Amino acid sequence: MIEAMRIAATGMRAAATRMEVSASNVANVATSGRVETPQSPSDAYRPLAVTQQAGAGGVSASVGERSAPFRLAYDPTSPDADADGMVAMPAVDLAGEAVEQLTAKIAYEASVKTFKIADEMAREALDILS
Repeated sequence: MIEAMRIAATGMRAAATRMEVSASNVANVATSGRVETPQSPSDAYRPLAVTQQAGAGGVSASVGERSAPFRLAYDPTSPDADADGMVAMPAVDLAGEAVEQLTAKIAYEASVKTFKIADEMAREALDILS
């Protein structure tokens, strides 16, 4: 039963990581930067992604940058604009992030429920033994 609680805790940590990363992406959706060139990388926010893996001891989540971090946008008034008025914007899909946040919330709630049930079972086992 302690093992079930430990596994549930890893699920809570993974779901919290997914929520934090998604919140960071949403918060920085309008953070523009210079357009990337061969001489200089863009300084725009680079959206993050979570890779979650299940194993025998629970769930692990690792954070990394997305493979296509930018999209070009026309904003000639931006101080980051190039000669053509283009800026690099983070490639964040707000609808996708909303779905990610909802699934992270549901996963967190499921892990909490699992933890509570394992705790109740452990308490009942101790009551039977005493």
